[in-house]
This record gives sequence, structure tokens and C-alpha cells, in this order.
Amino acid sequence: MRMTKPSQCLAAIALALFLPASLLADAHDDVLAVIMKYADLEGDLGRQAELIRPDRVMITGLRQTDQARNLELQMAARAANEAADGGPAKWITEIEDPEVRIYGNVAVASMLRRFHIYPTGAAPINAPPHWLTLVLVREGGSWGIAHAHLSPLWEPPD
Repeated sequence: MRMTKPSQCLAAIALALFLPASLLADAHDDVLAVIMKYADLEGDLGRQAELIRPDRVMITGLRQTDQARNLELQMAARAANEAADGGPAKWITEIEDPEVRIYGNVAVASMLRRFHIYPTGAAPINAPPHWLTLVLVREGGSWGIAHAHLSPLWEPPD
């Protein structure tokens, strides 16, 4: 069957309308996968760092712009805690209600995050929940975390 000019135009319009939506859906799923892997690797900072860009800025009350130094400090603190507790802790991270927006090769994600920490020789720690905003950048087909901002969960007074 030979396509006429109008049918070729309709086919091109259909592709233009539906193809970008499917690409955005794929990007959305890819970003969510990075977020969930980031959460799952909280107990393994070295592997988690593979998801983080070297130029990441992290705001947790402090503003940290040197990712290599930040990782070094986190790993030293984690090692000291594990030595004091008699071994490594088990970390379980919950991510709730992630909202992801894709802007080309940039994604902004906002979610609620909770840590449950089970130290070897100490009582479990259920850290207070906090809001987490991540900015991810896609380069070379992979998404990397370029910015992280943590804010305490605010609850209005009674």
C-alpha cells in the first residue's frame, strides 16, 4: 500500500505526539530506578557514590560542594560508628511519594525519605523523616545525582 501525502503527514503527527511521551515515560522510569538504587545503597556508601556526580552539591543544613571530601567524611563517620557498635549496621531506607519532573537531560525529584538503622550492638534507630529533593543530570545515557537537598519534615502545631 502506497502512502499518500496526507497519510504521511498524519503518520508524522502521530509519531510526534506519542513518541516523546514514551521517551519521557522511559526517562521517568530510569530516574525512579536511580532514586530507588540510591536509597537501597545507603548502607554501602562506596557503591552509592557511583550514582553521584563528582560535582554534586549537598545541602543538609550545611552546603557541601566537594563530593570527594563529603564521601570521605561520611565513610569515616560510618566506620567509627560501626567500630563502636561492634560491626556494620543494616540500613533500610523508605522512599515515599516520589514526584519526578523531566526537563530534557535534567530531572527534579522530590520525596519523603526515612532511615531505619539497625546497628550490630545497639538499639535500632528510626531517624526522623525528611524531605529530599534530588536533581539528576543525564550524560552519556546515564542519570547521575548532581544536587541533593534535605529538609526536616515540618508539622504544623496543634
